[in-house]
Amino acid sequence: MSLAEQLRSFLTELLTPLINNADLVTLLVTIAMIFIWVILAFIVIRIVRLILFNTKSFEKKMGKSESKEKQTVRRLINNIIQFFFYFWIAIMILNELGLDLVPLLAGAGVLAFAIGFGAQELIKDLIAGMFLILEKTFKIGDYVEIGSQSGTIVDVGLRRVKIQNWKGEVITINNGDIRTIKNMSLNPSFAVVEFRADYDLNLKELESTDFKNFLAKFKERNSDVLEMPEKVLLIDLYDGLKFTINIKTKTRKHVAIEREFRKQLVTYFQNKKIDIYVPVVIAEENKEA
Repeated sequence: MSLAEQLRSFLTELLTPLINNADLVTLLVTIAMIFIWVILAFIVIRIVRLILFNTKSFEKKMGKSESKEKQTVRRLINNIIQFFFYFWIAIMILNELGLDLVPLLAGAGVLAFAIGFGAQELIKDLIAGMFLILEKTFKIGDYVEIGSQSGTIVDVGLRRVKIQNWKGEVITINNGDIRTIKNMSLNPSFAVVEFRADYDLNLKELESTDFKNFLAKFKERNSDVLEMPEKVLLIDLYDGLKFTINIKTKTRKHVAIEREFRKQLVTYFQNKKIDIYVPVVIAEENKEA
C-alpha cells in the first residue's frame, strides 16, 4: 500500500465514527487529500526556492554582484523542478477525483509528439542555450564574433543571445544557430602599429636610448598598456622600410592604444627630424589620340 493510500485509509477511519453518511465521508476525505497535495506542493516549492536563491541573498549581503549567467541557471533549475512537481501533483489530484489517467496520458503523449515535432527549432535553441550557460562560453560584456556578426554581449538567454555592434545595433541570434564563437575578451589584446621610412634611415635610431625612453614613457602615461616591445621589427623592404610595433594591452583596449601611439610616434619623429615615408601613387591621365 502506497503512502497516499495509507493516508486516505487513516482519514477514512478517523471520520467514519464521526459521520454516519459514507458518501459524505468519501467526499471529505477527497477534499482533505486534495488540500494535503496542494500544501505539499507549496512547501516543496518554497524549500526549492530557498535552496536556490539563498546563495544569491548571501552574495548580495557580502557585496558580490551576481552574473547574468548565474541568474539564468537559477531560474532554469527552479522552473524545471516546479514544472515536473506541479505535473505530478496535478496527476495525484486528478486521481483523487477518480479520473482515469491512462487514456488522458496516452492522448497527451500523442499531443506532445505533435507539438515536439513542430517545435524542433525551439527545443534545439533551449538545449544549446543550456550548454552555452553551463559551459560559460561567454558572459555579459564580452566582445565576441559569432558567424558574420561581432559585438558586445548584452544578454544571454535560454533561446537567444543578443550582441550590440559598434553602431549601437542590437543583433539577436538563436542559440541553435551558433556554430563558431570567437571570444576576444578572455586574454590581453595587442596593439599593432605599422609605419614606413626611407631606405636611408639609420636603423640605430630605433635602437637608441632616446627611442627606448620614448617607449618607456608611453607605457607610464597609459595605464591600459601591459607591456611594451623591447625593439621595433623590420618586416618588409619593398617600397621603403616597413616596421611594426606590437604593444600588449588590457583586453579590448588595443584600438585606443594604437591611435594614441601613432600620434606620439609622429611627434617623436618630427622632433628628431626623421621623415616617415608615405608612398605616393601618381595616376597618369589618358590622352586621346
